[in-house]
Amino acid sequence: ARADLQAWGRGQRGTLTVGAFSSAISGLLPVALGELARTRPDLRVAVVEAEPPDLFTRLDAGEVDVAVAVDFAAAPPSTDRRYTRTELLADVLDVALPATHRLAGADRVPLRELAADPWVVGDARSCCGAVTRSVCAAAGFTPEIRHAVNDWQSLTALVEAGAGVALVPRLVRPLHRPGLVLRAPEGQRPTRHVFAAVRAGAESDPVLTAVLDRLAAAGASAAAHVTPG
Repeated sequence: ARADLQAWGRGQRGTLTVGAFSSAISGLLPVALGELARTRPDLRVAVVEAEPPDLFTRLDAGEVDVAVAVDFAAAPPSTDRRYTRTELLADVLDVALPATHRLAGADRVPLRELAADPWVVGDARSCCGAVTRSVCAAAGFTPEIRHAVNDWQSLTALVEAGAGVALVPRLVRPLHRPGLVLRAPEGQRPTRHVFAAVRAGAESDPVLTAVLDRLAAAGASAAAHVTPG
């Protein structure tokens, strides 16, 4: 029993649940969980897909111990004292076009020139759906959302087939398809900021600290590939 308590106190043993949005699950958590499995084999981590505001309702209720989210309107503000935040990375978004698109050969794509194209966009309540809408609004147009799709594999398949264009985060680059091209938008790169949050006061828990440290390391590794060149 004493050995178990000592292992828990060092963050070596315990059970917790991480709630995260889909592209963080594919782009961040495998690296973090793989390292935890290697260095802390007695630490059990469960993953559940969720986004704000439901994600933070679950965090408040204790159903989730760590929340990984994007800073957007549905997420709590950074000043919310109920949570302690760890910034993970700035995830750049690219324009996804079918290889046959008229702008597929351009180095950079003016978003305004896609105003007449059909778009493939996630639900407005999802982080990427909300970000896409706000980025298009900043470029001076409202996208014609022909296809409402939240699953990244389905979204990229539709773009590859010529059904529309989209904005996709670099965290999901491993899912991209051969008939699809990615181009940087002209001007300032659209970016979404990814963070982890725990309930205020819980950040000193050694098990949570171990998980947050690995998430931060995974975010730093991902940032090396998602930062604009």
